[in-house]
Amino acid sequence: MKRIALIIVLVVLAAVAYKGPDSLIGLAKMSRSAAPETEKVKNVLGHPVGKTGKKVLVAYFSWGGNTRDVARLIHEKTGGDLFEIKKETPYPKEYKPATEVGKMEREQDLRPKLQGPLPDLKQYDVILLGYPIWWYIEPMPVKTFVEAQDLSGKVILPFATSGGSDIIASVDDLRRTLPKAQVKDGLLANMTGRIDGWLKENGLVK
Repeated sequence: MKRIALIIVLVVLAAVAYKGPDSLIGLAKMSRSAAPETEKVKNVLGHPVGKTGKKVLVAYFSWGGNTRDVARLIHEKTGGDLFEIKKETPYPKEYKPATEVGKMEREQDLRPKLQGPLPDLKQYDVILLGYPIWWYIEPMPVKTFVEAQDLSGKVILPFATSGGSDIIASVDDLRRTLPKAQVKDGLLANMTGRIDGWLKENGLVK
């Protein structure tokens, strides 16, 4: 047991040394219950022009708060608008009941109703789409969101947090869901040290 604890400490210290303290978002903060209301970030709409002149929306779904933290960080770097995707009937706040509902939606390929109104997605050049990985893909409310409007030709940049799965399967799923959009390679953002480079590669920061 002591050896396992030592290995965990060494992994965390290595992450901090290599990426900095902000790399621990998601790594040491995997949530077992929904974030309290006070941690929720207000939407920012009506200011779509980002820091490089493109019209940008950071849209995200978050249950435990990890994806929300990453979305807020990305929005601070890119500018533009910020929007939280919320179910009309929220998931339970406790982990096991929430996973049961999420798994049922996944198995039945449901499209849960969302709280509105939704932003007009036609005005944006780039949509940064954030979510936790649930059963290898994006949660079903994200599908509701991206299917609600015509995203043909839009650039979609997925980013995700995860307890273990990669983002690749969810990006492939989004490409099948949005065959007429430009769904770019995604970023698994448990460790946030790669965010700046990813945003720069996609022309969203200088």
